[in-house]
Amino acid sequence: MKCSLILILILIVFAAGCNSNSSGGGPGTSMQGTWTATGSLSTQSAARTYQVALVSSPCSVTTPVGTFSVQGPACFIANNNTGQGSISGAGIGSSSKGQGVLIGVSANPVPAGGAFNLVFVAGDGNGNFVEFTGSGTISNGMVTGTGSCSPNTPVCNGDSATFTATLQ
Repeated sequence: MKCSLILILILIVFAAGCNSNSSGGGPGTSMQGTWTATGSLSTQSAARTYQVALVSSPCSVTTPVGTFSVQGPACFIANNNTGQGSISGAGIGSSSKGQGVLIGVSANPVPAGGAFNLVFVAGDGNGNFVEFTGSGTISNGMVTGTGSCSPNTPVCNGDSATFTATLQ
């Protein structure tokens, strides 16, 4: 259960923060919109796919389990607990009580080869949660990145993930 929750969380975070595609009026990739992300945890053999809808957000947010921040100045969130954007996918189980991803970029739209950073948090109904931090690059509407379990949440200690995402 812990590994599944962790994989789900990582995939969601990566999907949301790592998805991109060219859209809108200028060059680059707009982060706002619906993304399809696929990720794999180092402790699981199967990849998981998620849909993530990102909306504009402050770069620091307070949640029931703490305050989370990313480097901006342009930031985006998908948080099922607060209704800011959304996250769904096959890996999100019924015991999950909230997932959120916060992504930071230097500008929106993001120029080709631009970097992003993210934090992903998921919790259950018992107050347990995992936090993953990650980073990667955005080029030509594709996101590629990696992430790892934060030392703040030892339940996922040692877990890492890889992910890709595409703007829909």
